[in-house]
Amino acid sequence: MREPALPQVHFGPETSTCADCNADLHVQKTRTRTVVTRAYGEFVAHETVLECSASPTVCPTVGSAVLARLVKPGHRYGYDLVVHAGLARYLHTQQREEIRAELRAEGLDPGAGTLSTWCDQFLVYLEALHVHRAPVLRAAMATGYPLHLDATCDQGRGGLFVCLDGFRDWVLAAARISTEREALLSPVIEKTVALFGEPLATMRDLGEAGAKAVAPLRERGILDLVCHYHFLRALGIKLFDKPYKELRTLLQQSAVAADLKTLLRELHRHQDAAPTLRDGPFGSGLVRDGLPALVQWVLEGTGTKDLAYPFGLPHVDAVIRARELPHVAEQFLPCPRSQPEWVALGRLTYTARKLDAEPFVRLIHELQDPWQAFCEFRDVLRLTNAELPGAPSGAHQLELPALELARLHEIEEAFGAYEKRLSGNHSSAAATIRTYVERYRSNLFGHPAIRATNGAVLAVVSRVNNALEHLFGQEKQLLRERVGRAHLGRDMEQQPAQAALVRNLRDPSYVQLLCGSLDRLPEAFADLDARNLVPPTSSLRDQRRATLRRITRSIMDPAAGKRPHPPACPQHAPTMPTVF
Repeated sequence: MREPALPQVHFGPETSTCADCNADLHVQKTRTRTVVTRAYGEFVAHETVLECSASPTVCPTVGSAVLARLVKPGHRYGYDLVVHAGLARYLHTQQREEIRAELRAEGLDPGAGTLSTWCDQFLVYLEALHVHRAPVLRAAMATGYPLHLDATCDQGRGGLFVCLDGFRDWVLAAARISTEREALLSPVIEKTVALFGEPLATMRDLGEAGAKAVAPLRERGILDLVCHYHFLRALGIKLFDKPYKELRTLLQQSAVAADLKTLLRELHRHQDAAPTLRDGPFGSGLVRDGLPALVQWVLEGTGTKDLAYPFGLPHVDAVIRARELPHVAEQFLPCPRSQPEWVALGRLTYTARKLDAEPFVRLIHELQDPWQAFCEFRDVLRLTNAELPGAPSGAHQLELPALELARLHEIEEAFGAYEKRLSGNHSSAAATIRTYVERYRSNLFGHPAIRATNGAVLAVVSRVNNALEHLFGQEKQLLRERVGRAHLGRDMEQQPAQAALVRNLRDPSYVQLLCGSLDRLPEAFADLDARNLVPPTSSLRDQRRATLRRITRSIMDPAAGKRPHPPACPQHAPTMPTVF
């Protein structure tokens, strides 16, 4: 059965005079192509093209502006499909097959490759629109902004560097980087400053590459701040990383955790068995819930989430709990006890006594002084758990900036008094802290504030870089939802940097400045094409790296039919240099 013919739609220019010389236009040709849009479906577009009657070789030809707002000249699929696919993929974290199913319900059936192309095009257009509207965004940021900088990767792959407005939580620029080097970070920072102006301050971690990348800004008088969390984290690792790593290794070698988990499973099986069948490794009889709870306590404590190392030392806590077992057992399992309870408690005590050996006692003692020094210094800086990256996003908001500014001044005063006391402390931990304080003193305080005309404090630069830490965590979770995989090494490496800009679309104020509303994105993308402001989509991904992977698979796959021949050597190939 013959398929019904597609609708025929005629498009012509909306003007009859040349914009350059004001001469009359006459028909040059009519071109035809099949167009697919989400709003109007599939149709055949007949476009009449006019040329200048006075200077046809000099003045540009004129086509239909209406058609150009629907679909890019020479292309098949409309802007609304590109926007729909991009928003569904990156803003609503839908997987490709979910988007295809949704479009099939509307009578469209794009292939997986076509859909991926639309998603890539969306990101390229979004970045171009972000840059094009930078003057408008910059005007909205006229009161100033703190420039937060950070990079992330997944198991050494897929590096992403982001510049963020810390007041508005807007991603200002993002770029893929192979490694964290000054030469790769500086161009992104320079581009950000060129588009949005010089920041009130920079906020970064302690990395040397970041310090060098912001050096030009620092030389121009812009305050260079380091994150208090990263500062304390680096200090803590320096103070007790070596003994803590040794303790962690000893715990793994002792297999105490594995033995306790085995004991816990056996206790649960004993409790679940029928009374007449309770004759396993513990003998017959009842086991109260307090005994499995005691094993669980030795394993995990009270069940609350441990603070991230080095702000918490969970392996030290595990050793201390095991050594406290004889006293705590009376609370969990008071006498009288059944025969299975005595047997299981004996196994538990025997396992826990492994942690009373001399190496564990020595390491716990070795960690005691640096841990106390670290906690004292953390108290001076008043870095709360809510200010750590693991805290829920928004747990510590500067809702009262005047109080936050006063708190920062108090912390700075306490820091100065602590530094004087530190000069008289001759312990090794105090010497390490003094080294860090002397190196980063100028980067720890002086956070700028924005004030109203009456002097009221409107905003204060944050002293932590949690905005970017939360961004990386959220983007990783969204990527996991999009691709449906737990391990994201390859996906992080292939994820375009422009995807970070999509999070800005969740802010209505940003969307209003960018294009008015998300419904007007197709129109904004068409305007970019009319101005020739959109780079090629092929620049979005590293095609060379993908080609190398295909060659590697074809060589190493034993099921491959033919292996590619190596490239022919040129007749005058240069000799291999000698490496000394």
